[in-house]
Amino acid sequence: MPVDDVRVRLDRHEIAQLGDSVAAAELTLEVGWGVALDARQHAVRDTGQGAESIQPWPGRDALGPYADVSWDQDHFYMSFHEFGTRFHRSQPAVGPALDRYMHF
Repeated sequence: MPVDDVRVRLDRHEIAQLGDSVAAAELTLEVGWGVALDARQHAVRDTGQGAESIQPWPGRDALGPYADVSWDQDHFYMSFHEFGTRFHRSQPAVGPALDRYMHF
């Protein structure tokens, strides 16, 4: 089960042309994988298992398909790196990957 972190909002006008179709779901997942692979490369590593758990988690709501990009529950500690704690500064990977991957 994914940890809910960042939700990408895309231009609904452009996506509306695809509709709520298989093509829209595939495109959404493709974008999700692009962000996830970038985040894996920049994530803090000890064993690498946390970084490797970063992936897109596809879903569908009233607006159509979406993908949450995050780590799995077994690697919840990745949120400590992403957002920081009072003891450790943040070393984000998912947020910056989204910034690098999305071009507006």
